Amino acid sequence: MRTRAYRPEVSGCLEGRLLLSGVAGQSAAPYVFTTRQYKRFVNQVGLGFDLYTRYRDPIQLHGEIDDVITAIPFARADGLPAKLDSIVNKMLKDIRRKVPHAIRTAANDVIAATRAEVEARVQAGDVVVR
Repeated sequence: MRTRAYRPEVSGCLEGRLLLSGVAGQSAAPYVFTTRQYKRFVNQVGLGFDLYTRYRDPIQLHGEIDDVITAIPFARADGLPAKLDSIVNKMLKDIRRKVPHAIRTAANDVIAATRAEVEARVQAGDVVVR
């Protein structure tokens, strides 16, 4: 008797069955993320926080971070923009409370959070750093 791989049944629409037909397919090749791209990201984040220091415009800072987050692979899928927004919002609260070095701490936290996300994707095999 011949055995087959189990595939759950999708009742109804053809689109659902078509989606399941690709489930057992080959996995995609890992994304190649260069150290040059990462350094560019770090520099852009640093420039964004420098601009915030000069003009004190949180909307511009959020925009700068949103512009450079596209360089990070799988950032939106992992929820990285929300994490970085929470870091910036915490920085704004710390500035109101007169916490020393709040801007520098936030910049370092943004870079550290991004690095942790990239390292997690490298460990999972989705990203290769060269």
